[in-house]
Amino acid sequence: MKFLATFFTKLYQYATAFLVIGSPLFFVPGTAFTPEVTYYVTMMTVTAIALLSYIIVALITRSWHSVSRLEFISYFAFSAAVVLSVAFARDQRTALFGEAFNPFSGASLLALPVIVYLVRSLPDALRLKLKYVLAIVLGVATFVFMSALMLTGTLIDTVKQLFLGFSDAVSFSVYIGIFVLGAYFFSRKAKFPTMYKAPIIIAATIFLAWIVSIASTDAVRPNFTSSISVAKNVMMTDGVFGIGAGDYMRAWQLYRPESVISSSYFGYEFSQGFSAMTTLLTTIGVVGVIALLLLTLSALFSTWKTYKETKEGEDHVVSGFLVLVLLYLTIMSWVVPLSFGMLIVWMVVAGLGFAKARLSEYHPSKKLSLLLVPLMVVLVANTYVLTQKVRAFTVFGQAQKVLSTNGATEEVGTLLDRASAIYAYDGFKRAYVEYVIAAERELLAKTSDNKDALQAEYATKAQAAVDAARAATAINGGNYQNYVTLGRSYELALPFDKENAYKNAKSSYEEAVKLYPNNPYLYIMLARLEASAGTKEGVRTQLTEALKKKQNFADALYLMSQLEASEQKIQEAINYAVEAIKSAPEDPLVYTQAGLLFYGAKDYENAVLALNTALEKDPNNANIAYFLALSLRDGGRPDLAKQIADELLKANPDNAELKAFISSLDQKVPAKK
Repeated sequence: MKFLATFFTKLYQYATAFLVIGSPLFFVPGTAFTPEVTYYVTMMTVTAIALLSYIIVALITRSWHSVSRLEFISYFAFSAAVVLSVAFARDQRTALFGEAFNPFSGASLLALPVIVYLVRSLPDALRLKLKYVLAIVLGVATFVFMSALMLTGTLIDTVKQLFLGFSDAVSFSVYIGIFVLGAYFFSRKAKFPTMYKAPIIIAATIFLAWIVSIASTDAVRPNFTSSISVAKNVMMTDGVFGIGAGDYMRAWQLYRPESVISSSYFGYEFSQGFSAMTTLLTTIGVVGVIALLLLTLSALFSTWKTYKETKEGEDHVVSGFLVLVLLYLTIMSWVVPLSFGMLIVWMVVAGLGFAKARLSEYHPSKKLSLLLVPLMVVLVANTYVLTQKVRAFTVFGQAQKVLSTNGATEEVGTLLDRASAIYAYDGFKRAYVEYVIAAERELLAKTSDNKDALQAEYATKAQAAVDAARAATAINGGNYQNYVTLGRSYELALPFDKENAYKNAKSSYEEAVKLYPNNPYLYIMLARLEASAGTKEGVRTQLTEALKKKQNFADALYLMSQLEASEQKIQEAINYAVEAIKSAPEDPLVYTQAGLLFYGAKDYENAVLALNTALEKDPNNANIAYFLALSLRDGGRPDLAKQIADELLKANPDNAELKAFISSLDQKVPAKK
């Protein structure tokens, strides 16, 4: 037993030390996955190993590290808040383990207090060394990577590969902030001449300006007002425990403000809010945010006490730096959406900051086993799930590679089936439907005398797509995309079973609308389905609904223009086309539609203007060029029309229609004298 205790003690300490040193996204290795996914899988696995080893040692030695009452309460409060958010979520399995590699799932959040406890429970000597190591790693890693961004060369390219984890711009800006804080703090505390401090302060100020630059150009995200509005609606509708860990996207779909729908950002599906705290306010609720603040602020308080009570010296300086970092991260959590890596750094610093208050403030905490043992079970189970996900997504990656290289072959379907068998993920089923759709297109392109055999093969594949889409809805019935995929799979049967295919596809799209009622794209899909069934009134109804959701929706305006034109309501069609141009001024399709309508109305001047703009935006489109030539001819400029037609004939020398068109132009263009 002594050997086991020694072995698992070392394993726990080494694994926890790895968490500390590796937390700042430092030296993320290149794998088949993105750096963020690699980091997430690694950190969650190491956390599970460290906690399992610690508990084995605690059970063998029958001893648990002492913690303060405030710390004890904060661990339980935050963990309970996350568990309750999972319990009240629409899908507990997804909320706990997350879809794909969701770094904000329940299990991921439950790892945060575990990391704090593991780090603060390390031996004093090791924890002190890790304080220095973390401070050095944060400073060196940030400085080296900033240099890599500004310089070029083979060495710098190698450094960039080593620091792949800094690919997230927001995380990078947060690290620069930590570096700036360190520079200011150590310049004040360090005992060296002012002439040496000045360059450091100037450099830190420059980097501070860089933070502002990055923050102003970072990825698109909801603003603070929109995020609070979504959180408020979640609290009123779903309760104080939030919509469910890691499910911000669902909240955004349901409760995003009308102003966002009317803007150019209505198509974005945000997985985080304005900041980390507004995201958590939505997912784990107000109770979870209060519990997290209790955890982090208690760490800040404990670290501040350590800083004030230690004598002047290196430990005093490092503790002071940790106070600044904790305060900085607490503030930044309300300002930017922190990545999972930044949350880990936050918890590591909190763990390093705990301890060294008076011993009288601590008490034996065997009751911690009531929390840590269940958390160990969750994290070990999550590690198994992550392993299955890694295996499944590796196979999925192979399927995507085969698809891009060889097309929709049977091997693609086999690999997707294998991925689904390893891990039940609705995304694999949706990918299978897309594979079948691509395969059906290739099948329709085939020439064969045996049409019955082709139709039978087509029908078999269509049924396979329906089965896969149904399986996706069974895995996750709360994801509207699964019902969209089901509708698309039913549409494959339209050529040979129009009535049932139309009925089933419409029912599927309507289920998607129930889950995401404010998505105008879903009404467009219904409108196109009605068009395939030949029901013009159905098309008009769905397009009207789409425009109710988003008045300036270019796709709906464009289709409404086509609908009015098909009913010979030319002026109405032109009005819709002009509105479509206002909504999508960079889309050549809407200019083409307007140009053709103006041409039909014999308004050749506006037809030329619209079609010429369309050609400027899509210069290689021969159809637009031909209609522009027609408009120029009928508008009294056959000379310009002939120039365009001659260019088209060079690209299509055997086109008889073009030759006849040019011949008609030759009769109108006066000969040069």
